[in-house]
Amino acid sequence: MSNGNALKGEIRNAIINEKGNACPLAIRLAWHAAGTYDKQSGTGGSNGATMRFDPEASDPANAGLHIMRDMLKPVKDAHPELSTADLWALTGGVAVEFAGGPHIDVALGRVDHPDGSHCPPRGRLPDAAQGAQHLRDVFYPKGFNDQEIVALSGAHTLGRCHADRSGFVGPWTHDPLKFDNTYFTLLLNLKWKKKEWNGPLQFEDESGKLMMLPSDIALIEDPQFKVFVELYAKDEQLFFKDFSAAYAKLLNSGINAEYFFFFFFF
Repeated sequence: MSNGNALKGEIRNAIINEKGNACPLAIRLAWHAAGTYDKQSGTGGSNGATMRFDPEASDPANAGLHIMRDMLKPVKDAHPELSTADLWALTGGVAVEFAGGPHIDVALGRVDHPDGSHCPPRGRLPDAAQGAQHLRDVFYPKGFNDQEIVALSGAHTLGRCHADRSGFVGPWTHDPLKFDNTYFTLLLNLKWKKKEWNGPLQFEDESGKLMMLPSDIALIEDPQFKVFVELYAKDEQLFFKDFSAAYAKLLNSGINAEYFFFFFFF
């Protein structure tokens, strides 16, 4: 396996350079690749890098992710010993660190499936236009509980929505390239109203500069979810710890840890 710190540097150069900072997109690619996992059937997940093929590649939920897949191709070409599936997962992990967040333990040893025959069915990723019950319907079959759902939702502290990808528009926070607990403090403490526009239902703060999705608002409307929103808004280190555990669990879903090794940077 390649030298860890050298590979980490190559990934950084690929996603953070003079063209911009693509850490949020890197996290979204890894998230969506892994988020198709179903615990009962053991199908889906990050093993196989099946998003290279249709129907997964053309799933509207994955709109725009071809940009990150293309950005990482030079790194893959330089490291033929590293599977694309491992590269996507690893990049999604270190991108959190690059943005100021916690270390993520990413298991390596995934393989790349040769075609799209292993693509999971559509509908396993969360729909941002839905509410609390939908989040549970999507995450419970993956083996996640309410606390982990809220922790994972904290990834919205990074990035912004683009109308040409999701239909939604705008950032969740004032600094969409910094990983912290601001998403929770804003969600909890600002007043959110329905955005008046011709697009899908979303919410905006009184300034009109920030936005939240229906799935975000569901976290403060549902009593069980709101408990964890309040905890993470008060304690950033707790959020970091819980996010690290939940995100690592997501990225490594469906992987038999006995046959994989974890990637640590020293």
